[in-house]
Amino acid sequence: MAAIKPILTGVVGLLLLASLIGYSGEEVIDNVPKPDAGLCGVTKDAFSNVPGSGALIDIDVDVTWDDNTVWIGIIDVKTYDSLEKLGGNADGEIVSCNEEIKFIAGGPSSGKGSSFTWEPDGDEFHIMIGSMEEAGDEEEDDDDDPWPFDGESESYSFIDEFTVKVDYDASGGWGVIVILFLIEIGLVFLTAQDRR
Repeated sequence: MAAIKPILTGVVGLLLLASLIGYSGEEVIDNVPKPDAGLCGVTKDAFSNVPGSGALIDIDVDVTWDDNTVWIGIIDVKTYDSLEKLGGNADGEIVSCNEEIKFIAGGPSSGKGSSFTWEPDGDEFHIMIGSMEEAGDEEEDDDDDPWPFDGESESYSFIDEFTVKVDYDASGGWGVIVILFLIEIGLVFLTAQDRR
């Protein structure tokens, strides 16, 4: 048993060091669809595979993109369900940007810097993309349209594409670090006792 304690001390020390240093990565997403001016695009499927930041793991996500005419935001499933869908394609829905939308991270304010930082909470979310450009007054007075053409709804889709870069840093959460630190102190103490 005495020979195992130094090995355990080293292993726990390495785990503690790995928890402090963490892991970083980057993902580049090409061909992200861009909605027309005055409209927003949102993913149809919710993302549920991102763990939440907390006591076990600490995650920081930095999102940047190469088009300063769009903004990106994160919304929850409840907000997504309340949006009026106007069309889209297989990957995303077009929605009106005129609604009061509560963003978890990002949103229209992120457009100027083409970036935002986010700390995931583990809940499902959707990604929303909007145009920084205002919708033009292309529509003239529709009151002149004869029945049955007045009030016809128009189907909307995406007009262009851009690239998004996601950088993430994951490390041990405060709970994991405290537990590993206490175990390491205990093992060092027991190892020192055996050497006396």
